[in-house]
Amino acid sequence: MEEIKQYWNEFLNIISEDEEFAAVALLKSSLFIVDDENNASIVCSGDFAATHIKKDFLGRIKDFFREKSENTINIDVKVDADLVNEHLEIEEIEEYEDDVKNDSKDNSNEINAVKKDVPANKTNLNSYYRFDNFIQGNNNRYVFAAAKYVSSNPGKEYNPLYIYGSVGIGKTHLLQAIGNTYLDSNPNAKVLYIDGSGFRDEYVLGLQRKRPDIFKKKYKDLDMLLLDDLQLLESAQETSKELFEIFQALDSAAKQMVFVSDKPPKELRNIEARLKNRFEKSLILSIEPPQYETRLAIIERKLFDLHTSIDEDIMKYMAENITTDVRKIEGAIRAYLSVRDLMKITPDIEQCEKMDIFKDYFTGKPKLKNASVKEIKKMVADYYGIEMSSFESKERTKFISKARHVAIYLACKYSKKSVTEIGLEFNRDHASIIHGRDKVEDELKSGSHLFSEINEIVSNIS
Repeated sequence: MEEIKQYWNEFLNIISEDEEFAAVALLKSSLFIVDDENNASIVCSGDFAATHIKKDFLGRIKDFFREKSENTINIDVKVDADLVNEHLEIEEIEEYEDDVKNDSKDNSNEINAVKKDVPANKTNLNSYYRFDNFIQGNNNRYVFAAAKYVSSNPGKEYNPLYIYGSVGIGKTHLLQAIGNTYLDSNPNAKVLYIDGSGFRDEYVLGLQRKRPDIFKKKYKDLDMLLLDDLQLLESAQETSKELFEIFQALDSAAKQMVFVSDKPPKELRNIEARLKNRFEKSLILSIEPPQYETRLAIIERKLFDLHTSIDEDIMKYMAENITTDVRKIEGAIRAYLSVRDLMKITPDIEQCEKMDIFKDYFTGKPKLKNASVKEIKKMVADYYGIEMSSFESKERTKFISKARHVAIYLACKYSKKSVTEIGLEFNRDHASIIHGRDKVEDELKSGSHLFSEINEIVSNIS
């Protein structure tokens, strides 16, 4: 395995000597992974890099490896942006650590702080996530203020704090910023950041090893619990019961808890009822998708962090088209910079569209056309995890009513049925259909997180 990785490094060195700058940059920005059976993969962050590597370099790489080794080495090219970005983050940590060591032997505290960010650390916190590099906007000011408050006043008024919202709008950033800020003032505190799946896996492992007591002690001894993606426990009811016990212990000891989910407590399903009840009595705050001005500010901040700049027109173009999952902003920026730096051009908007530079990052446009009302009802029911019969029932719980209104809105917008015909499909009169449709339209105008839910439902249709 190590021998094959050495061949890869030799190949990069040869290209460097030939001054093929574009090739070196393209290949070095990718990952080279070898499995136990000596199968190798070049993992790229996007289709642009993968296409050029396959077309221009894969044949040469295979020829080089055949010359170096008597054994057959299979090499393919894959796309996995998350894996590449994770590797780059770890590399940046290591580089920073080396810089600190070179600057001064006395900077041991900084070195230790950086080491805490390696995935094996005890807190699981990434020190990049701070309050001072979080972009505030009208969509998150109240949540930001509450998060800062609990970081310096843990276990008091806002305990627990419950934050919810759609994907990629800064929930995890705020959650980890709370932990990092608290540790700044309390470096010996026991803080743990973990997501729902990690919590569940730890609990199951404790059961398998017949040592659930160790699991319980670890969590009940915490000074601060930061639990991300709480909705992942919806399919693990026994684990949610265990979480309730931990909740009780930490609450009694006035230890701060912060929970993050993609939905409010009342919409959580199959969660321990007592735990859900406690959530509903906590401070519940939502983060909405950021408005255009905030998205533009996020782009400017990302460029600042990367020590570069791009034309204002391109920044505005990205801000206009990445409207839901703003985590895609960094990927879009890197895609643009790779084209600019490797091809030695500065693409304008028209060129970006022709080259499909942003196709993997821009918010998808609705693809649903001329669907039947029945198809729309099934899509919405599947998305919210309810029975289709709920749409025609007299049930008026807020969750069911919301799903019904979304289905009515989509039926009015995308089916060819009249309002009266749609009413028959939902067992509702004309006025009820109009009310449901208008209610959703009003929420969308106000920037509600419902926008991302509807966009996800619609854009999943091929």
